[in-house]
Amino acid sequence: MPTSVFAQATDTTGGLEEVLVTASKRGEQSLLNTPMAIQAITSAQLEAQGIHEFGDFARSISGLAFTDQGPGDKKIVLRGLDSVGAATTGLYFDDIVVTANNPQDGGGRQPDFRLVDMERIEVLKGPQGTLYGASSMSGTVRMLTNKPDLDRVSSAFNGGIGSTDGAAGANHNLDAMFNLPLVEGKLAARVVGYQNDQRGWIDNPYLGMRGVNNQNVRGGRAALRWQISDDATLDAMYVHQTLNTDGPASYQPLFGKHTVVEKVPTPWSESMDAYNLAFNWNVAAGTVSASLSKIARVIDYRTSSARVLCSLSIPATSDVRPTCYAYDNETLESFRGGGFQPQNRDIISSEVRYASAWQGPVQLIGGLFYAKESGDFLARINFLNTDNEIQPQPQYINSNRFVHNSVEQKAAFGELNYSITDALTLTAGARVFEFDVGQRSQNLVTRTRPVAQPVVITNSTEKSSTFKGSLQYQFTPTRQLYFTFSQGFRSGGNNEPDFATGTVLPPYQSDSLNSYELGGKGRFLNGAIDMDLAIYEMEWSDLQQRISAGIPGSSVLMIANVGSARIRGGEFGLQAKPIPDFGLLVGLNATVMRDVITEAVAGINHVGDRVPNVPKFSTNAYLEYDFPVLGWNSSARVEYQYVGDSYNEFSPDFDRLIVTGGTERYPLYTRQGDYSLVNLRLNFDHDNINVGAYATNIFNTNGLITATFDYRRPTMAFATQPRTVGLTLGYKF
Repeated sequence: MPTSVFAQATDTTGGLEEVLVTASKRGEQSLLNTPMAIQAITSAQLEAQGIHEFGDFARSISGLAFTDQGPGDKKIVLRGLDSVGAATTGLYFDDIVVTANNPQDGGGRQPDFRLVDMERIEVLKGPQGTLYGASSMSGTVRMLTNKPDLDRVSSAFNGGIGSTDGAAGANHNLDAMFNLPLVEGKLAARVVGYQNDQRGWIDNPYLGMRGVNNQNVRGGRAALRWQISDDATLDAMYVHQTLNTDGPASYQPLFGKHTVVEKVPTPWSESMDAYNLAFNWNVAAGTVSASLSKIARVIDYRTSSARVLCSLSIPATSDVRPTCYAYDNETLESFRGGGFQPQNRDIISSEVRYASAWQGPVQLIGGLFYAKESGDFLARINFLNTDNEIQPQPQYINSNRFVHNSVEQKAAFGELNYSITDALTLTAGARVFEFDVGQRSQNLVTRTRPVAQPVVITNSTEKSSTFKGSLQYQFTPTRQLYFTFSQGFRSGGNNEPDFATGTVLPPYQSDSLNSYELGGKGRFLNGAIDMDLAIYEMEWSDLQQRISAGIPGSSVLMIANVGSARIRGGEFGLQAKPIPDFGLLVGLNATVMRDVITEAVAGINHVGDRVPNVPKFSTNAYLEYDFPVLGWNSSARVEYQYVGDSYNEFSPDFDRLIVTGGTERYPLYTRQGDYSLVNLRLNFDHDNINVGAYATNIFNTNGLITATFDYRRPTMAFATQPRTVGLTLGYKF
């Protein structure tokens, strides 16, 4: 709740269709009977709206915000919980844990899975610490795939072509699915393949490059389902995906709209492999489930470092300093440099659980969870020659460090449901967990450090628990009211040693959250209207924030547990078919939120500061109309999205300004958001053929999603994709 999108088909009464979700880990359950705030996007909606990636649906999720630093580098923020360190929102692809963790700078955030042949997307709002554990402190996003069909051969092919305003070429995409029963009723395989080419609209005139944010995605997955018996199934899945881009979708407003001026290319390439085994066994008294997953992600990332090297080499008080931010000059040319950040991350996770189906008023779900994560991160800044080739000699290396991280998590969890009456249900839950966090880091040879510093090994361990309590009153099978108290958490970690002095910095612990939520949802007027409402307050303690390490002669920052925040908000959702047996669908979702710092950190923030990157208000509204055209089933959809303003960081204690040319000033504290988007889509279906036409951002709004800035280079702006129009063609059999 709120349920912003449901399947488009109607039931026999001409009302809205029932949607089933599995968020409670008890098997399929009606969304209207599930006592938590969930939005669900069904397979039919994913196809009809042309949703293929996170950005296609993110703005339709109430209470969800995100920071965007390019493909493969997004941070999901639910209900205002934005922070450094581990993610505050859990992310799952089927049972595969892919939640981000980004204690270092650059990359490592949420991967962009291509959403092809999907069953459903579920977004769970608020802390999910009992059932989903660490980093589900603000909520959980579940991306669920279609499973192999044991009884029917089927396939699907889809293709599309489009054009983005200002892009250097046409966009195009292809995907295909093939399902084959190998042993009828017992064993089946399902194979999916896809490719997507998105032409870029950011130009670098200094390098003579158009469309530096060109993006290419290639991938697919293979799945097997074995019906071991009438009561037991085993599913196996493998996913492979590569993503390559010539540069992030960011530009520097200092040099003009959609223009970036850097001395070297800034490509990003990554490869991702994921594996999953899932076993489900329906026994007389419930269901036993077990899963084993692994994801391996390798990223090769380059940044332009000329302006950073220039700023570090010229005193801030120098009259020459502003040349570091100019379009082109000999001073900046002499600092030609590139940052290189190859990194890899592996997560192995497993879970075993039991969900009861007992006779009587008591039900139970409980299980064990284990995860082991490891990652390597190398950050180096090299001077380059005029052909942008690395000069590997030590005298050309400005900075150089290596970090290996490991996080091991063990947990036991359970929820008990007691039906006090046929309508009133009490739920109590708990999760007990232990983290072992390790880090091995080393400052390597540079032009000012002829010998690498010793390896620094740090370890930290933490044991704790979280709790949940909920009371649900079901007035009718489709109307309910609930109150929930829940706690959330995310893991702590270790800080790297100071780059300049080698000083070992202390670790930081997990932060925690107490959430109080009152919600209700229901279906009215014979299934013609669904409405839902949730109001909540969350107290966030021991925030993980970057603060000064306090080392004399060094400006290094470290992550520490300091400060507190309070988030209050409300979410409303409505969907209606106002005229019986008439193909008009109306939808609205709105979020109002106030998130403020209640305990500040000197030099970082103030009491009353807004949490960064979180808008106070956002909304999504749509009209959809189904109508026949010459024997074709057709639909038209218009959607309006509004994202309110936010700021890219806490308000500073002083005006940290960069002077360019002696006149212009660009503050670190940057306002972002407050933009509207309008999208249109037409679909025409006949037999097994689908033809579609779409236009996104039809008014070509240049809405600022994320602004990144430091005192060493101009603002980098990540904005909404310009107006994009296209055609799609699909065929199923």
